[in-house]
Amino acid sequence: ADGLVVPADPHLHEFTMIQRAIRALAEKGMFDEARRLLLTLFEIAPEDPNYSRTKWRFAAELVKTAVVQQKRAVAADIAAPAESKIDPAHLTSAEREVMDRAKGAVTSL
Repeated sequence: ADGLVVPADPHLHEFTMIQRAIRALAEKGMFDEARRLLLTLFEIAPEDPNYSRTKWRFAAELVKTAVVQQKRAVAADIAAPAESKIDPAHLTSAEREVMDRAKGAVTSL
């Protein structure tokens, strides 16, 4: 392992910055802007399973935020692109459960 250099993830900084911006917008209830940025986030490293899982969990978190703010349509608008843009082969049953729980909160409102 000596001398083995793992290259820095070129997407990490951008990914983190966009995530932070989305979270801030969602907390203010600015979901149109949040959703636009989320679509940008989904375009980053779509072939990378780790990113896919992170995006999926993040989308589920946003669905929950929307639900808490009583915005059911918004929650559905966040879940739909996650389901179409993220490679389902990258997801484990744990990830699916997280989204199902978040969406379950939508239907139980």
